[in-house]
Amino acid sequence: MATEGIKEALEYAVELREYGKEILESSDGTEYYDSRKFSLTELNPKRYPQTLELSTLTSLVDYLKTDLNQLKDQRLIVVVEKNDEVCVWSEDDEFEHRTLLVDVKARIPELTFGRFLSSEQFNIMLQSNFIDGNDRGALLEFASALKIENGAEIEDNGVSQVATVKTGVASLAKGKVPNPVDLRPYRTFTEVEQPSSKFVFRIDKNGQMALFEADGKRWVSDAVSRIADYLKKELSGEKHITVLS
Repeated sequence: MATEGIKEALEYAVELREYGKEILESSDGTEYYDSRKFSLTELNPKRYPQTLELSTLTSLVDYLKTDLNQLKDQRLIVVVEKNDEVCVWSEDDEFEHRTLLVDVKARIPELTFGRFLSSEQFNIMLQSNFIDGNDRGALLEFASALKIENGAEIEDNGVSQVATVKTGVASLAKGKVPNPVDLRPYRTFTEVEQPSSKFVFRIDKNGQMALFEADGKRWVSDAVSRIADYLKKELSGEKHITVLS
């Protein structure tokens, strides 16, 4: 028994001796004492470790497989809460109460959608927070070539835009803004493939650029499914663990 548990057990014993309280035993063998009028307190309650906070799926799998806290003698529920969080819950106790054993939150970059950024900020965001592929290259090329000067205009019909872009050392031409664009930002755990989704790319009159999400958050479901599939595969040998999404 842990030191803390021994200390509490001794405190219970002292209280029982001082106040002459009776120990009651339930049908399942659990012992209680009457700590207050009409209130029973479990004499030696089951204790779980404090919630463990992790940041990767790999560390979660390693923790569950090594069984550092002797959890293999009970059922565990692994729940993929959302695209960047996974929780591990204990089985229900006799009071139908679950304990949060592990909380895993992915470290993902802060993404700026729906807000206009300068050309430099926009390019940095694309290169540092998005997977190289899909339409990222074409969007970077267009954004780098965009040129807003006195007299230059952006033609906008509400659906598509046409802007002035550099085509050579000194030549300018009008180019249609690519829309919609298919991109894969870092939005979930690195152990799984980052989901792609559609974005609307817009330019304001000052040449600032913004991305607006255009898939109704369907990418979240893709991310959750991929996380669940990863965990089911990695934990397939752990029969006491159920993965839910």
